Amino acid sequence: MPWQENARDLAQTLEALYGDILDYPLLDPNGPLSAPAPNAIPALSPSESLSTYAEKIRYCQDCGLHIGRQNLVFGRGESSATIAFVGDVPSLEDDRHGLPFSDAAGALLDKMVIAMKLKPESVYLTNIFKCRPPGNQKPDQDLFRLCESHLKAQFQHLQATTIVAMGDAAAKALANSESPLKTLRGQEFSWEGRRVFVTHHPRDLLTSPAMKKEAWSDLQGVMRALGMRL
Repeated sequence: MPWQENARDLAQTLEALYGDILDYPLLDPNGPLSAPAPNAIPALSPSESLSTYAEKIRYCQDCGLHIGRQNLVFGRGESSATIAFVGDVPSLEDDRHGLPFSDAAGALLDKMVIAMKLKPESVYLTNIFKCRPPGNQKPDQDLFRLCESHLKAQFQHLQATTIVAMGDAAAKALANSESPLKTLRGQEFSWEGRRVFVTHHPRDLLTSPAMKKEAWSDLQGVMRALGMRL
């Protein structure tokens, strides 16, 4: 795969600089690129807050995604939010600030949320991966098995009963499907007992504005499913 070749080139460069890069599955230049068995992540105790768990995994090094990051990007919003918007990977700006959707895509997402007659501060934002990949590569879906344990623990302290998965990677992961986003749109799925709907990532809407109509149709579908006024 092209991204794997790029990752291997990056690995060879970083190997010369850091020496221990090959310890991490994402960047093994000798392939195949795959994830090890997921580490067991302890469930949140009743006394453990969301912020406490975020601090616990702040320096996570379970896979090669941590290499080169500035900050682990956990989530943003109140735990009482009933709707969560979940993307794929943190952007460069997210990595700098340690908060998801800190860039132009986040500004567009705020407008999308407002169009749903919701306040941006009333929803929760996060990504299926907590670290920006080296070289901005797209991580292998197998690596989601590692980050999924963090995502599950994160949602243990969220009241969100509805998830809007944005982008192909997040849609496939939370719908537990290998089908492309275009075939998953308009359907409802379930992840960890929560309702899951899918749509385009706002980042993609910035580069392909023609898809905004499809995204709005998806969000209207979410509103109808939740009994919200259009």
